[in-house]
Order: sequence, then C-alpha cells, then structure tokens
Amino acid sequence: MLDRLMAKTRKLDESALTLLVYIGGTTVLYAAGGSAYWPSANTWARCAVLVSLILGVAATVMLMRLKGPSPKRTIGHVTFMGIVAVALSFSASNTLPTYLICVLATMFLGMHIGAFWSERNAGMWVGALAVFAVLGAAAGPFESSFIAYVLIALGVVGATEVFGAFARRMRYTATHDALTGLLNRFGFESKVAKMLPVCAARGLSVSMAVLDLDHFKDINDEYGHIAGDVLLTRVSKAWKAELSRRDVLGRLGGDEFVLFMPGVLEAEAWQIIDRLRRAHRVEWSVGIVCMPAARRWAEIYRAADADLYRAKRSRPPKSARPSAPSAPPRPSTPPRPGTSGPEQSEWRIAR
Repeated sequence: MLDRLMAKTRKLDESALTLLVYIGGTTVLYAAGGSAYWPSANTWARCAVLVSLILGVAATVMLMRLKGPSPKRTIGHVTFMGIVAVALSFSASNTLPTYLICVLATMFLGMHIGAFWSERNAGMWVGALAVFAVLGAAAGPFESSFIAYVLIALGVVGATEVFGAFARRMRYTATHDALTGLLNRFGFESKVAKMLPVCAARGLSVSMAVLDLDHFKDINDEYGHIAGDVLLTRVSKAWKAELSRRDVLGRLGGDEFVLFMPGVLEAEAWQIIDRLRRAHRVEWSVGIVCMPAARRWAEIYRAADADLYRAKRSRPPKSARPSAPSAPPRPSTPPRPGTSGPEQSEWRIAR
C-alpha cells in the first residue's frame, strides 16, 4: 500500500505535492488538537473539528486523484478547503497549543499561496486567508487580545509576500535563460507539458518549430563570444515581438530555439515563420511539424528536430552559395511534401 501511495505522489507536480503534504500534516494536527479538548468541547467546537477533518480528507483524495500537471481549478478548490479548515479549527481552539497550531497552519498555507500562485491571485487568496483566520480566532473560545488578531493578519501577509517573492525569483531563474530572458529547456518543457492536455481536450492541433542559427560558430570565432551573445539577444527580442501571447518561444541552448504554437495549423505556422524571417536578417534554418495535441511534447520535438536536420542537409554548402543575397524569399505556404515514410503518414511535415 505504501508503494502504491508513493507511486501516486510521484506523479504530482510541486504545487500539488507540497499542498498534499500541508493538508495531510495539518489534518493530523487538527485531529490531535481536537482529541485533546474533545471531552470539554461544546457542540459547535466538536462540529468544527469534524468538518475540518472531513475537508482535510476530501482535499487529500482530490489531490491524490490528480495525474500530471495540476489544474488551477483543483488547486484553488483545495486551497479554499484549507482556508475553511483552518478557520474552523481556530473557532474550536480553547488551548494555547491548538491556537498556535492554527497560527502555524495559516502561515504555512500563506507561504504555499505565495509560492505557487501568481502575484495578483496570491494577493486575493492571502486576503481571504487572513480574513477567515482572524474571524475564526475571534469567534473561538480562546481568549486573545485585538493585537493578536493584527499579528495573525500581518504574519500571514508577511510570510506570503517574503516567501512568494523568493519562490518567484527562484522559479524564474530555474525556468528562464539568463542571456535572452526566454524559457530554457526545463521551463519550455514544463509549460508545453501543461498546455498539451488543454489543447487535446479542445481537439486542437499544435505546431512546433525548431530554429537553428546558421554559421553561429563562425561568428563566435571571428568576432568573439560577446558578439555572439549580442546577436542571440537581438534575435530573441526581434522574434518575441512578432509572436502572440499564445505562442511559446524558448532557447534550448547555444543557437537552438524552439517555438510552440498551440491551435496553429501548417499554413499559419509558416506565416509566423515568415514574420520571424523578416524580423531579423540573420540566417537560420527551421524544421516544422504539425500534429495532434494528444502526442507527448518529446515526440513533437523529435519530429520537428528531424525535419530541421533534413532541411540543413538539403541546403547547398556555404562555398556553393551565391555571394549576393539573391535567393528568392521562402513561400509563406510551402507545397505539401510527399509521404515518404510511415512517420510522415501520421502528420504533415513541412520543410
């Protein structure tokens, strides 16, 4: 049974896993605190303890049933259940230890909100948490002064802001490229992995393009790595300005970039690529694939990467190219390629 439990928790992402640990820990503490004052508790206190335990068990079941990226709606429901549970526990606490348990539970929940919700949503959640916690403490039998309620609210807000700012900074550093500000490999994989199930549920196809700068090593060798960094920065900025908010652009490393376009078919994908070509005059090669969103992101990337290398191999060597840039522009909607293999029969690959 323990092995099965560990296998289920390994499928949860960080937000759901940490929230599961919080819900499980506080539920046990609420049960321990409630059992200590159960004989002397009134009817309301007993009902409050039971409801908080039921909410904890229900929230645990909801989190354990998750697979893969956690939907914001589910995390929101569990967070609200945690807020209600801590308010009920506050209202039933009649001893200092149980009161302190509720204070710590409130602060830890605020830290989770700050770490895993956006700054705007975290403000609304922590406001609700502070109000519910203060109302529950004021309605409880434990005697405390007005300053205690102020300290609870300030402690929750302070813990959320400090820990949230630190967590957001750490998450940005872990998911973004320091040079260009684009998503790095880890950040790109994480974001696309969350978007694919949404696209699949809506029956949308997705397109992915792998872009690789041509002769980037020659630029580094001739002008230095600083010039190469400047080029990467300018190209990234120019490309990003041509994309919509729906598109996801990332830098996988070196001079290789990847672009994820949800709900975009082949013709529109090539229109986007044409805009990128006009945004900066640097030469680069591209491989594009359009396929159902039900596929895993690694499969989509491998197909686009394979198409990139087919495009590179089909180009003439550098010495054989004309010195003047007289090559005709790439058509916005290329002709459909023939079906040359079993893989290409499943989706259309444009080159």
